[in-house]
Amino acid sequence: MSVITADGAPDVLVEFELVRLDLAAATAALRHKDTPAARGEVANCRARIDRILDSWNAGVRVPL
Repeated sequence: MSVITADGAPDVLVEFELVRLDLAAATAALRHKDTPAARGEVANCRARIDRILDSWNAGVRVPL
């Protein structure tokens, strides 16, 4: 059993899991066909992950 003590941690973990799944799908689409749109979607997912990690490290809940 894991204990999460920080406020909002479960929400952040759910958001992180969703963006992780989005990144996996975007990466698969990019491998299938390399297009500017596919590269943009991978970059967007990575930027979302960076925002989640930055807000977590800052200890502040930031709307994503």
